[in-house]
Amino acid sequence: MILVDTSVIVAWLDPDHPEHQICSDALDRCSAMDELAISSITYAELAAGGRNREALDEDLRGFLRLDLDFHSAYRAGQAFGRYHAGKTTAPVLPDFLIRGQAAHLGLRHLTNDRRHIRAFPDIDFLFPVSKT
Repeated sequence: MILVDTSVIVAWLDPDHPEHQICSDALDRCSAMDELAISSITYAELAAGGRNREALDEDLRGFLRLDLDFHSAYRAGQAFGRYHAGKTTAPVLPDFLIRGQAAHLGLRHLTNDRRHIRAFPDIDFLFPVSKT
């Protein structure tokens, strides 16, 4: 199973997004390899962006849905605390929650966001790539 990051979903849903095509291609490639899943955190982030529940359910119907559990939240909190300590710019907690979930469940993680990946050395990160 591959846990897909919100950054990839956002680009995939928006045909005008500069990374729409590479994210669409990445989703096609990854879905040919394994099942694709999204976190409840992604669902929340998309809802915060103004999408209604019916649109979200329709857009995400092909993805398995994973609820954030306490073990994943703990992993995320630990990594966030280690990474954030002494930094002047704050990382985004939802990114750490999704990655904590991938780490706890032992899932590969498809993302556009290369920031803070060192906080999760045990995750196999996948990144969309241009075919050019």
